[in-house]
Amino acid sequence: MPRLPRSSYLADGSYYHVISRSINQTPMFRDPEDFARFRHLERKAKQQFPIRPLHYVFMATHVHLVLQTIRSADLALHLRHLKWHYTLWMRKKYGWKGPIWRERYRSIPIEDDRYLSACGLYVELNPVRAGICTTTAEYACSSARRYELGQPDDL
Repeated sequence: MPRLPRSSYLADGSYYHVISRSINQTPMFRDPEDFARFRHLERKAKQQFPIRPLHYVFMATHVHLVLQTIRSADLALHLRHLKWHYTLWMRKKYGWKGPIWRERYRSIPIEDDRYLSACGLYVELNPVRAGICTTTAEYACSSARRYELGQPDDL
């Protein structure tokens, strides 16, 4: 059975939980420079194809974004730009061949405030559940520091 086109459920101004995973759970972020590059590319994608990120976490093998679309069409363009340019980075830096992303990203609609809050907490708790840190604020590649410590966040 063919999958539904994203345009059938994306709407301007709506909220989504976006997940994208690496192929075969291969680490995509291997050092701080990789995380910094992904953040840089996210900022560039946001300038070209605006979205409003609310929560995020960049893990070694996957990324989570909780975001609000401004124009629904920009979500796919934003993620295509981000993922393609990061793939080019991985190929150049590590001599990677072929795809790094397992599949197209998942975008799960968030339909109420309660789910939006739970989703943000779920995303930011990823590094704690993975045993990387003991508190969400310890993990640098997450929006948790903004909410817990009041630190500015350029995303």
